[in-house]
Amino acid sequence: MSNPFDIKNQRDFDENTEKLVAAIDKINNTPSLPATIAELSRLTGLHRNAISNRAWPNQKLKLIKAKRKTQEQAETKPSVNKNPIKVLEEKLDNAKNELVYWFNKNLDNEKQIKQLEINLERISLARNDYETMLKQERDKTTELTKQLNIMRDLLS
Repeated sequence: MSNPFDIKNQRDFDENTEKLVAAIDKINNTPSLPATIAELSRLTGLHRNAISNRAWPNQKLKLIKAKRKTQEQAETKPSVNKNPIKVLEEKLDNAKNELVYWFNKNLDNEKQIKQLEINLERISLARNDYETMLKQERDKTTELTKQLNIMRDLLS
């Protein structure tokens, strides 16, 4: 007769195996998920050591990593059979886009220069006005100082 704990342990083992298979399928079908034991642990809720004690999940993860690496290398390899006309057209489009960018940048700079010139003119006019006002106030101060001295002389 089998022990009730053995039955429970076998049932838990089978459930965990199903969780692992489902999580490995999810990792395999979702390139944004990393193919690591930590991710597998997060998806299944099992401890990393419990997953590492089984050999097959780690082997499956290694296969997924290798598959992704070969796919990445295949995508990054330059195509040898590119049409030279298309390459030149792409370069022309890039040059056009860059020309438009710099043209707009130049227009923005010209607008900014005009605004700065207007501000400079306003500041220059205001400076002249303030210099005139300062001169008038100094003249008044000089005149008042003279009158004050005359009054002092009269009082003494």
